[in-house]
Amino acid sequence: GIDGSGKTTQAKLLAVWLRDRGREVLETFEPTHGPYGLKYRAWARGELEEKPETVLRWFVEDRREHVDRVIQPALSRAEVVLCDRYAASTRAYQAAQGVDHALLCRTLDAESFPDPDVTLWLRVPVAIAVKRMGAAATERFERADFLARVDAEYARRGLEPIDAGGSPEQVQAERRRRVAPLLGDPRGP
Repeated sequence: GIDGSGKTTQAKLLAVWLRDRGREVLETFEPTHGPYGLKYRAWARGELEEKPETVLRWFVEDRREHVDRVIQPALSRAEVVLCDRYAASTRAYQAAQGVDHALLCRTLDAESFPDPDVTLWLRVPVAIAVKRMGAAATERFERADFLARVDAEYARRGLEPIDAGGSPEQVQAERRRRVAPLLGDPRGP
């Protein structure tokens, strides 16, 4: 989802629910705090300028380190990995930034990153997201016009949205409904 959609809050709530069901859970996020993730974060805050293709390369390198050092080891231990932003997010944000779709596909598809079992798209109207962020919105991505383009890119990907405009409990109930079948848990959501 776009910034302000509640991704981080909802990821934490889902992790608690999964742990309550006896699952080992790794909570993680992208961009990371590794060297490429820090470059990306500095760029997002406007502390440096770079071409969109270079920014995409930083994101790919950050993901490569993240997968090798964090995600793949957790998957090897049969843990559930909850990643606050991953493949769909990268495609939506980079495309909204102006990276050519063909280049984006070539670059990301050339990598052997693990595919998620499920991608949960939290969709909220841009005006609500901007209001939620308030004065904390300081990054170049946290502008209404840009967030509208990101939302359109998520829609273009054909993902089934979760209405993130409701209460955290309502949003979490829908997330659990979508995740429960993947767990083989007879208790359901």
